[in-house]
Amino acid sequence: MTTSLQPPPLTPVQVRDEAAAHARVKFWNRFLLGMLILSATFLVTYALAWYNANQLATRFFRDAEVSFTEGDYLVALAGYQEFDDETNQYINYGGTLNVEKIYSSPYSWPQPAYVQEAVKRSQEIIAEKLTVEEAEQYIQENTGRPGTPYFAEIYLRLGELYEESGDTEAAIDVYQSYASQFPNRKDLIEKAQKHLTELQNQTQ
Repeated sequence: MTTSLQPPPLTPVQVRDEAAAHARVKFWNRFLLGMLILSATFLVTYALAWYNANQLATRFFRDAEVSFTEGDYLVALAGYQEFDDETNQYINYGGTLNVEKIYSSPYSWPQPAYVQEAVKRSQEIIAEKLTVEEAEQYIQENTGRPGTPYFAEIYLRLGELYEESGDTEAAIDVYQSYASQFPNRKDLIEKAQKHLTELQNQTQ
């Protein structure tokens, strides 16, 4: 004759503790599932946003390269807008600055290789390609706009272009005003001061 051993009935306290433990497990399972769904939603949203940004930046970089090849260097740098009669809206044609702006956030990752190409192209245009008229146009169009990219660099370059063209007085005006215009750009202030000293020595 065999007898089955039945577990002793749970006390009210044990029943309560077991129910509480089950509730905790259920809560954490739901919490982890919610976090998983939230993470997946974020990743999908970020991937779509990155894809759209990459498509736009790629088009802007192509626009910039076409303008550069055609010798339209200010457009290659800053881009432009053109009104389209068919769509009745403005169409943006990009420059290298537009590409840089799209990926200016440290959270814009991964960064395509052409972004660094755009940075190098911007620097090349500023240092080697801009004319006095183009530099003046950029300064005039962007004066009073905080955060305009390369504004300080192009203002200094304008002084150098004045100097190269023989307009010493205009160059001195740029160099003398530089420190007050860009007090936080000590690296460029030093260059402006060096240019100013050399010009003043030449005119004495």
